[in-house]
Amino acid sequence: MAKLTAEMKTFLASGRDPVTVFVGTAANDGMPNISAKGTFIHVVDDETLAYADVYSLKTMENLKHNPHVVIAVVNTKTYKGYQFKGIGEIVDKGGLVQEAQRQNPLAKTVTKVKLHSIYLMDYGPEAGKKVG
Repeated sequence: MAKLTAEMKTFLASGRDPVTVFVGTAANDGMPNISAKGTFIHVVDDETLAYADVYSLKTMENLKHNPHVVIAVVNTKTYKGYQFKGIGEIVDKGGLVQEAQRQNPLAKTVTKVKLHSIYLMDYGPEAGKKVG
């Protein structure tokens, strides 16, 4: 499992610009899908992130058959960012869902992602370097 550092947590909370992150999944046949998320990105613990599912038909369907997820988070002004890869679990009740719904009442579920690797998305020679 990969662990979030204090720097990564700060970046997720306040360093990304724009606030939108991108979530990638793939269908059983390998067809990729990417979806923009912005209303709720949450650090659950040192090894788990969560995002709200709002109008995510393809993403949700893909996760039911193939739980592998990638979350891309960047700052377009500093060219810094991270790519978080892991296994997603759709959660339809509990505190995370309620917290997401406070930010966006349209959120019906939250996907928790248990991280297995983290990569830099920085511009330059460190791009793609595994950091977790």
